[in-house]
Amino acid sequence: MKLFSSLPIVLSASVLNGCLYGQCINGPCALEHSRIVKSIKPYGAHWVKEGMTRESRRGDSWACGAAKTIHAADHVVFTHEEITYAKLPEDLNDILANSRLTKKWISCMQSKGYTYLEQCDARCLYP
Repeated sequence: MKLFSSLPIVLSASVLNGCLYGQCINGPCALEHSRIVKSIKPYGAHWVKEGMTRESRRGDSWACGAAKTIHAADHVVFTHEEITYAKLPEDLNDILANSRLTKKWISCMQSKGYTYLEQCDARCLYP
């Protein structure tokens, strides 16, 4: 019986929690969340070099192994086939294979003269 006597308190707390969470998603802090999300630059945009354009960086990203889409070039994404090919028998999942491909991509981009900017600025050339 004691178990059921505390049930209204638990349900009230859950509803209140959901209410506050919902207000954040649809309320004033949603605008702040949207601003933050829009300010995040994809990983590939942090790689810059003198005289590059967005298109030349994408071309270099593709040449270094990123999948052949604009999204993949900007976010440094690899195809499922590339990840499967890079996977070793001892890998329990795709994470290590993806990490190996990313390290190879980084090395290739550095060999082309790119450097990584921790904080993106105008040199990132990303809207």
